[in-house]
Amino acid sequence: MKIHLLTALLVLVAMPGHAEEYYDSYDLAPKAEFIDLGVQPSAYPLAFISAVMQHDRILKADLKQKGLSLRFYPFKKGNDVYRLVGNGKLEMAFLGDMPTVNSIITTPTVVIGLGKRNFSSVVSRDYTRLEELRGKKVAYSAGSSSHLVLLRGLEAAKMTEKDIDLVALEPSQMPDALENGSIMAYSAWEPTPSLSFERNPRNKAIYRGMSTDWLVFSREFAEGQPEAAALLTASFVRAVNWMRQKAANLDKAADWVLAETQIYTGVPSKLSKQKAIDIARKDLLEVPGAPATPSQVDGAPPLTREFAFLKAQGKIPAGINDSLVRQALAYDGLKRVQSDPRRYRLNTFDYE
Repeated sequence: MKIHLLTALLVLVAMPGHAEEYYDSYDLAPKAEFIDLGVQPSAYPLAFISAVMQHDRILKADLKQKGLSLRFYPFKKGNDVYRLVGNGKLEMAFLGDMPTVNSIITTPTVVIGLGKRNFSSVVSRDYTRLEELRGKKVAYSAGSSSHLVLLRGLEAAKMTEKDIDLVALEPSQMPDALENGSIMAYSAWEPTPSLSFERNPRNKAIYRGMSTDWLVFSREFAEGQPEAAALLTASFVRAVNWMRQKAANLDKAADWVLAETQIYTGVPSKLSKQKAIDIARKDLLEVPGAPATPSQVDGAPPLTREFAFLKAQGKIPAGINDSLVRQALAYDGLKRVQSDPRRYRLNTFDYE
């Protein structure tokens, strides 16, 4: 039986937070007629892309002709998803930069293109400089892009993780923890910082660092079903083009995202609709050339800083170099789709 988005979202609310347990609950056993996508409803603007793709009638009709249909499985964060890419589990996933590297190292993965480029932020209410956090409790999500940004900030302040009291929290818990004083700062990606800024004008970003999100395929799927992969890639491009076309489209996408966030969390989003739209516009739609796979991000080849960080943390075996990252980024499926806009109907729109 096909599992629809609403069902999958409702299942997630009561589920524990380990990838293996997600796998058991979702029953991602290989089924030839399904393509399974791992999405993050609370990660903006990635959630805008996946929400629009879920309403894409063109994609559904094209896949139906091939005897295929989609299943979308929601997760809290990329670190819960990346282990499930490939091996007959998830064919496609929406991931932050660090989970993307982990996916590439863990199982054969190819990178479709950039899903966002923005800043992760260290947020505090009572302090204005990282140096003031010495000995204070600072929340973080281990192994995430915001963890890397926190470490970069500490290095710039001539500090290390040992100079602060690290507290592991889910991003959704961070704004409340900051408000009730159980932490003095946190490092997180959007929309968590914006939630804090809207909630209390005293909250501010005291350090920012570049972070990225990516769409990936398992290499097995990309190479074994190249035309199906092309149709999914086309839907990704079409989603971005549609949201760019006019403000009403982006407004409708925001409605879908906020509705899915409410199903996922069980409560209405604390982030205003306009702020969600602002994040999608700034971090995705206004990124020059997007959707694309840029040759550099913030002055360095994409994902190389993240690879180096994970290796320095001992998360990547010493014998592995970044050639796997380069191979994943060399996937040219996005370029092939963009070179034939008429065939893939990149500017024809039909959404539910």
